Amino acid sequence: MDSVSLILKALEFAAVRHRTQFRKGKDKSPYINHPIQVANLLANEAGEKDPVLLSAAMLHDVIEDTVETKKEKKELIDQIRKLFGEEVLSVTLEVTDDNSLGKKNRKQMQIEHAPKLSVKAKKLKIADKIMNVRDIIVNPPEKWSLLRIRKYLDWSEKVVAGLRGVNPKLEDIFDESLRAGRAGYSGK
Repeated sequence: MDSVSLILKALEFAAVRHRTQFRKGKDKSPYINHPIQVANLLANEAGEKDPVLLSAAMLHDVIEDTVETKKEKKELIDQIRKLFGEEVLSVTLEVTDDNSLGKKNRKQMQIEHAPKLSVKAKKLKIADKIMNVRDIIVNPPEKWSLLRIRKYLDWSEKVVAGLRGVNPKLEDIFDESLRAGRAGYSGK
């Protein structure tokens, strides 16, 4: 399968899986916009053209956010392996949170595991954090307090600290986004 075909296949697969989901922001945008924005950021702002990375970007929340049982998760993993190959699956799994853990533990695990990720997974994780920070700046979740937003920004910085060294442009974009987020929420 050629590069464009792989990426478009991943986009379609993710669109179907996320079809009933919406982002937490005030505008409740369709969830699929997020993986598209992550892949677009990687390709068009950070210069990443690897089809495995861009396909994994499309799929990065599918396992975490579209299954409820262990059986469904196993079936989905097998399906992704069959449709996209072991490498796309591997990168996708590296950035997938373990939903069996509590939220606090999941957040801590992201900080601890960040330095251990593959180069592709690190790039994907940075891009995901950039898009989340950008979303919080322009379209924060309705019920998030100023303190919660600030805590998210601080936490995202800790995660990205363990991901650095893989793409200077991507890291600069994160730093710029974080500065903008902090400036926007410094005293409101």
